[in-house]
Amino acid sequence: MSNDNVIPFNKGEDALVPSQIPLKSGDGGGTFDDMEPRVRSLEEDMKEIKRDLKALLIDSAEIKGTLKSMPSAATMGELKGRVDSLPTIGKFGSVIGIATGVIVVLNNWSAIKAWLVG
Repeated sequence: MSNDNVIPFNKGEDALVPSQIPLKSGDGGGTFDDMEPRVRSLEEDMKEIKRDLKALLIDSAEIKGTLKSMPSAATMGELKGRVDSLPTIGKFGSVIGIATGVIVVLNNWSAIKAWLVG
């Protein structure tokens, strides 16, 4: 590995300030020769990130639209109340028993009337 890309630091009071090395411009032949391919790679990666972000934004808009068309909590509560008020097996059995009793009474009304009158 070459030391061409190493920037020497000053000693003493200015130890944290890098010395000023003039950079060439235009042909990429300055002290940062490896920067062009790295920057190009980052730019390509950024293009891919932007494409992915656009796809995510489209997907989130579709999800929002789907959620807006779904029933609200109040609607679901109303639906639950209606389901809870539906007849249970016990209620259904009671209705069948009452209906059967009414049919029996109607079929035997003349006998029941005679028995009541006496």
